[in-house]
Amino acid sequence: MANPDPKLTRRSFLSNSAAIAAGVVVTSRLTPLLHGATALGATDFVSNWPSCPDRVWLGPEYWTNPLQDWRLAGGRIECTNAAPDRNLHLLVRALGEKAESFTTAVRIGRADGASLGVGKGSVGFRIGVRGTLPDFRNALVFGRGLDTGLTSEGALFIGAVGTAKPAAGRLDVSEVELRLTGVPAGGVYRITLTLLDVRGNELAAVSKDVPREQCVGGLVLVNNYPGVSGPVAGKAAAKKAAKATATTASGAGAVNAGLGRFWFADWRVSGPKVEAHPERTFGPLLFSQYTLSAGIMRMTAQLPPIGPKDAQTVRLQVQTGSTWRTVGEERIHPEARTATFRIPNWEVGRDAPYRLAYNLMYTDGRQEEHFWTGIVRRDPVDVPTLSVADISCNIHEAFPNAPYVQNVAKLNPDMLAFTGDQFYESTGGFGVIRTPVDSAMIDYLRKWYLHGWTWRELMRDRPSISLPDDHDVYQGNLWGEGGAAQTTTQEAGGYDMAADWVNVVYRTQTAHHPDPYDPAPAKRGTLQYYGPLTYGRISFAVLADRQYKSAPEGNVPPTGGRGDHETNPNFDPKTADVPGLTLLGAKQEEFLEKWVEDWRGADMKAVISQTIFSGFPTTHGRGEPMILRADYDTNGWPQTARNRAVRTIRKAFAFHIAGDQHIPGLVQYGVDEHRDASVAFAGPAVNVGYPRWFEPSLAPWTKPKGPGLTGDFTDSFGHPFTVLAVKNGAKGPRTGDVMQFLDDKASGFGLVRFDKQRQTITVECWPFLADFMKTDTQMPGWPIEIKMLENYGRKITGHLPTLTIRGAAKPVIHVSDEATGELVYALRAASPNFRPHVFAPGKYRVRVSDPDLGKSAEVRGLQSSVDEQKPIAVSI
Repeated sequence: MANPDPKLTRRSFLSNSAAIAAGVVVTSRLTPLLHGATALGATDFVSNWPSCPDRVWLGPEYWTNPLQDWRLAGGRIECTNAAPDRNLHLLVRALGEKAESFTTAVRIGRADGASLGVGKGSVGFRIGVRGTLPDFRNALVFGRGLDTGLTSEGALFIGAVGTAKPAAGRLDVSEVELRLTGVPAGGVYRITLTLLDVRGNELAAVSKDVPREQCVGGLVLVNNYPGVSGPVAGKAAAKKAAKATATTASGAGAVNAGLGRFWFADWRVSGPKVEAHPERTFGPLLFSQYTLSAGIMRMTAQLPPIGPKDAQTVRLQVQTGSTWRTVGEERIHPEARTATFRIPNWEVGRDAPYRLAYNLMYTDGRQEEHFWTGIVRRDPVDVPTLSVADISCNIHEAFPNAPYVQNVAKLNPDMLAFTGDQFYESTGGFGVIRTPVDSAMIDYLRKWYLHGWTWRELMRDRPSISLPDDHDVYQGNLWGEGGAAQTTTQEAGGYDMAADWVNVVYRTQTAHHPDPYDPAPAKRGTLQYYGPLTYGRISFAVLADRQYKSAPEGNVPPTGGRGDHETNPNFDPKTADVPGLTLLGAKQEEFLEKWVEDWRGADMKAVISQTIFSGFPTTHGRGEPMILRADYDTNGWPQTARNRAVRTIRKAFAFHIAGDQHIPGLVQYGVDEHRDASVAFAGPAVNVGYPRWFEPSLAPWTKPKGPGLTGDFTDSFGHPFTVLAVKNGAKGPRTGDVMQFLDDKASGFGLVRFDKQRQTITVECWPFLADFMKTDTQMPGWPIEIKMLENYGRKITGHLPTLTIRGAAKPVIHVSDEATGELVYALRAASPNFRPHVFAPGKYRVRVSDPDLGKSAEVRGLQSSVDEQKPIAVSI
């Protein structure tokens, strides 16, 4: 198994503490952290920024909010955006439960070099930072703590910035030190905040007794506290604070009235209350993703925004015995901050321990070699059942979803399928940055890092794929139009973000996928990622069903409101079936047609895409839910293109795995009649944000065949579909406990098991708070087992003669209509004796093969019959 320590490095923080302390003695012009202190204690901390090269990323010991608004420059850190509540978390130290003393200190000044009293803003510490959940990572996003700091007017405060009292007078100096001490005093802590000049002279101090619990948790530096500094009170203060908060999504470098930009240097933490957590570092190797298919291993290493003087390559090493051998070295992409390896002729028959290696550079000439380790699992070709996790739609409201991830780990899926919306625009707070593009790229990376930090312990030692959906590219919905730019409304199609930015998304999420079917870029140079993946003898078609889809606005009859929402109950879906519209695009349809015939290395087949090919939910939205007559965001539209895709997929008896719906459901497609095509699983959202429901009784156009939520229905675009299982979330989820809230909304986890010997598919679906290892804890209606042959449930009208096949234990059977030459279906037979079924009278051609050995034989002129016919011997 892989080493569970997320940061694997030759450096030990404690072993270098003496060298760091020596650097502090040289660089600090201020007084010692503690009077009489001559050396660092085991849990003490001193920042090492003077020895770090300039860059956006501050180092593995820190997390910044938001990432793009901070930088290392000239041996100190600076906030680059004069906006509210820009904050920096120290990952490797925290205040523990012990009733002991602590001290933290930092030097500060204005980033523009002006005197501290020139301009506005506030700066200082936040201590005892804790989130809504116990995991320290939750506090990085949702943490609250005790604010203590300095305003530009020279006022100190402990608590809300609006309570600041004048203390030092006008600050006509360019640099000061802030020092905070906490000493237990009975049942409280006496907090003292002291302001000192560069010679260590005290300029002002303020003290306050606070409850003990406010001194347990993380340590943070803050640039501009949320709220209002100075003697402003009541409604005026609230209005001003709200206006300030509204600027938090502004671009890097934006100037906000009443706020300032500050630099920080020489941050020190000491005292017996301080706990050391070196295991909490994040970076420089943040996480990895890999796939193994057709003997080719592809792996992507994700890094933070490094600088031009940092090392620019990552090495991939594999372990043989006790030695490590470098099998590749790749440059880090300057925008995506990824290094992607493609290793052909991979040894697929064994578990291969690997490590990614990166040298972290320092301006004093030191190098630290950091490692990220894992295992490339052997291709489980001989394992009877292959399990695939279906993971999507994570608004990260319970970041990092640690109990959920632990539950998934217990099930130990063979493969992870992240089927879209790996995060949302609201993930991590601070909105989104759309321009300038370089800042927007880093803004995206910060959200993407939260996804990686959630799942990296599972991704490091099993294959995974990741399909970018609409929110991954900062859109509520996406009709990609082949990669075109959005020129008017979202509903008129195209990508809102610049092509280079979109390619950062696609590169970070899909560069580790197998080689795409079409390597040529799409419109605007947009990267392609759809194509085949074969693992554990299951052949997957990985689709890009958003990238090529036509847009509704300008193509369908006007809706009278939102271009994608049709609310008129008398809407005729046939009017929206406009000729020439696309779902997958011609080239991707070509891929599917070839994929259904290609059974090399495969016993069963499945499609993985962002969303299912049906208009499933009837009811949408927060507040007063909407009954939608039709939703053009669903892949039930465009109908003709949808039907072409479904007819192709069912020829391989392929199951469909997807996400997106925010409502777990197992449905069977119909084209001409109910149940004549594939079964599809819309897995539950990890953390449901926008809610949807399936309420056929409120939508008469669904034409239910009976009471309840399961059975045969008609979707909003006129397709027959069958609901095998569904779980609606509560209309009024309980609030107050985020975990219960998400569970009430039908958040959860889905798993698909492919039994290659029995040729069955079992679909499992757990509520968010369930114990996945306990029986009878799945959502009502699950688990459900279906037979592979049910994925082409068209009515059988006859059979061809039984084929007795020599030369292959499990041959592949291709049945084609002899008159038209069209493939009827292709499948891997479970035994050498197979009686082909057909769906219409006539003559058929059957090709029998062992594609792994390149052997085949063909039998022509086989007549369909309802009667038993004489068997035919076939040798290949």
